[in-house]
Amino acid sequence: MALWRVLGLGLGGTLGRRSCCSKPPLPPDFVEALRAVVGGPNVSTAMAVREQHGHDESMHTCAPPDAVVWPQAVGQVQELAALCHRHHVPMVPFGTGTGVEGGVNAVKGGVCFDLSRMDAITELSLEDFSVSVEPGVTHKALNSHLRGTGLWFPVDPGADASLCGMAATGASGTNAVRYGTMRPNVLNLRVVLPDGRLLHTAGPGRQPRKRAAGYDLTSLFVGSEGTLGFLTRATLRLHPLPEAAAATTATFPSVRAAVACTVHVLQAAVPVARIELLDEAMAGACGRFSGLELPAAATLLLELHGSRHGLAEQRRQAGPSGGPARPCLRPAPGQAGAGGGGHLHRGARRGAGQAGAAAGGAGPGGAGHPAPHQGRAGPAQPHEPRQGALRGGSGTPESGQGWPRCRNALPAPPNPPSPPLWVRDPHP
Repeated sequence: MALWRVLGLGLGGTLGRRSCCSKPPLPPDFVEALRAVVGGPNVSTAMAVREQHGHDESMHTCAPPDAVVWPQAVGQVQELAALCHRHHVPMVPFGTGTGVEGGVNAVKGGVCFDLSRMDAITELSLEDFSVSVEPGVTHKALNSHLRGTGLWFPVDPGADASLCGMAATGASGTNAVRYGTMRPNVLNLRVVLPDGRLLHTAGPGRQPRKRAAGYDLTSLFVGSEGTLGFLTRATLRLHPLPEAAAATTATFPSVRAAVACTVHVLQAAVPVARIELLDEAMAGACGRFSGLELPAAATLLLELHGSRHGLAEQRRQAGPSGGPARPCLRPAPGQAGAGGGGHLHRGARRGAGQAGAAAGGAGPGGAGHPAPHQGRAGPAQPHEPRQGALRGGSGTPESGQGWPRCRNALPAPPNPPSPPLWVRDPHP
């Protein structure tokens, strides 16, 4: 969305009175002034380039800008912004064009600032668990750079979006269950305001974890959709890379039962990193598209992150006879459910003895598997997240003795999909 919508900065007063369908031409010699700032090869008025920058992945009709510029330094962004501000020309920030909101559509024309060539990772602090990136650095590029450090950036919107663009749109993703969205993971922003001034939302070179004093300007610019300024650098919070990850799917007789299971899993402090819900129509569509024998039923996709020691301990508890533990979900005895239980279809094991029946629950730094809860009567038992709220009885999963079964569970498919619908490598 163009920066001309910002009131009080000299851009909205002039352009706001025009019809939303009108596109005033650029001032005379304005393109030459742009070339004087960034050089001739970094300015384009070709229709193909303009149309490429006039839309994203949304359903909105293409609205191309009048010119596209590729600044390569923050100083150039400031000069270009000041130039457009003086001539009342709309400005549109552009990252990778993977958004779905139509924010890059230049409905008033103007100049598109393609920031993809500012792609430096300027600072990496392993001790502070932080990294500073320019707007051209994408999610996959950052995690590839972090390979071998034991850290990663977990916010994953699905597309290989630019990190500053993710901050501008307040992106999230499937990992938000455990790691949060972009807002709590952005520590500082360097912003070029529409008139060319430079602003550090948390102070130059600072990355505070607490924001108790003054205005929280960082949160103001996160999710601003490009209406308040150009995000030319973002300082992000990094997280320790999990030692192991296990992914699985579970089906339920209804969406209500799947939602009830999700609530119980979170209340039991199970270290779940991702939970995705598919209804019957979506599960059937995914199965047909991917060629998987996935039943057309309410389905949960789950991924758990934990340590190898915790998952290995869970395996020993699930299979005391020494046999391999099957990656399955077990209900907690005596816990109340809502609308029936669920049945595990497929799991994935990574590392030493990952994934097993939920005999041990979640412990400090460990991992316990979620259990689709039965819909039987009886008062719910209090959760014991540190002693294993999701444990079953005695015996082994193979023998079936001591392990409560889901009475209303859906039957498993004859040939479970291999591999699962999605399994994420914990080492991106």
